[in-house]
Amino acid sequence: MAEAIEKAEQLRKDYQSVFNSESGKNVLEDLKKVCFYYDTTINEMPHIMAFNEGQRGVILHIQTKLKLTLEKIKELENDRGQI
Repeated sequence: MAEAIEKAEQLRKDYQSVFNSESGKNVLEDLKKVCFYYDTTINEMPHIMAFNEGQRGVILHIQTKLKLTLEKIKELENDRGQI
């Protein structure tokens, strides 16, 4: 379990290193604009809406990784047995 926590903590640091730089912030903002972070994904065609939600999910995943704390990582590890 400790190894999984260490890997998750390193991955969190990697996300922060990439996306907290000025270039990373610019890239993340661009991704937010094109991946429905600020807009609705609703579309009358279900397959298009599903695709749009998939794009949005990537941005939400990045945002989650950037906000994770070591305490939250440990909590998730304990709750699920994995991260």
